[in-house]
Amino acid sequence: MKHFSYKPFIELLLVVPLVMTGCQRHRKAIEPIRAVKTAAADTAKDTITADTVFSETRLLAEREVVLERARDIFRVVKDYQRSMGGFVMSELLDKSYCSKSWNKLLMSVHRKEYQSNSLFFEIDYWTMTRDPSFVTYDEFEVSKIAVDGQRMFASVDYTVYEMFTYTPARIDMIFEDGRWVINNFYDMKYMVDVRNSMLQYLVTDMM
Repeated sequence: MKHFSYKPFIELLLVVPLVMTGCQRHRKAIEPIRAVKTAAADTAKDTITADTVFSETRLLAEREVVLERARDIFRVVKDYQRSMGGFVMSELLDKSYCSKSWNKLLMSVHRKEYQSNSLFFEIDYWTMTRDPSFVTYDEFEVSKIAVDGQRMFASVDYTVYEMFTYTPARIDMIFEDGRWVINNFYDMKYMVDVRNSMLQYLVTDMM
């Protein structure tokens, strides 16, 4: 007759509490990690929300700055035009109120005009007229303002009034070197994108 031993059962009874203790320790170790991850996610969510609110608040304030800046620029243009008998020295205004990239592009256009003995500009994009004429500017409205990374840009719609006609127009503006400057002009009556027209002119071979 085989002798029955209680030793395996005793060892099993000793091992089970140790396993359960280990599981409890593992569970307690996981819970703080989960808590840290949840806290980090909440912090990230709060940061995104705060950044969004800041951006919206900044853009709301900048909208008024852009609007006033556009009005000031064209107030100067109108007064300057009056003093010049209807003429506008566009290059002086470009250097004062337009972006670096706009002026660089403009120089390339003038260089090609000289080399090809051709004339690109048929209208003055500051006055939206073909010939010297007295104009006024009104109905300014910021139609778009946004942030792309570290870059702020905006669009302003306005109307150019001549004696017997008017032209709906638009400018694109960017924030450069601490101020808002013009980066493009549009004649909305004839759907003319001046910057795009200059780029097309530069890549077109002259016959």
